Amino acid sequence: MKKTYALFVSLLFVVCAAVFAQESYDIKEEKPIDTSVQIITPKNIHSDIRTATVKIEYTPMVDEVRIYYACLDVQFDESDAMNSILACLKDFQAENQYFGYKYLSNNRTRFYKDSKTGYKMAQYYSYVKFYR
Repeated sequence: MKKTYALFVSLLFVVCAAVFAQESYDIKEEKPIDTSVQIITPKNIHSDIRTATVKIEYTPMVDEVRIYYACLDVQFDESDAMNSILACLKDFQAENQYFGYKYLSNNRTRFYKDSKTGYKMAQYYSYVKFYR
């Protein structure tokens, strides 16, 4: 009787070990989380300023967008920058089937000297989160 009980317990132990070993194997096979950032340059930046550029940094995993508007310091107009960014965000929203967005931080303006060209530049920046 003791031998059959010991055999039963050892068999139960082997079965439990096989079940838990299989579960830990499945965890290792999961795909890694993609936290990559896609850099998008819109074709239409909705601005009349020739030196203006718009760059969008899109993180699809968390649906967040950082959008930058840059131009020469002497040509910078904050209202033009804001209107250009709003139009680019609306285009981005329509292209990627988002319902809406909200700002995660206040818009910021910074002035700097470009290291490549030596010109004084202005940059307007927004940080938003999109919703489906």
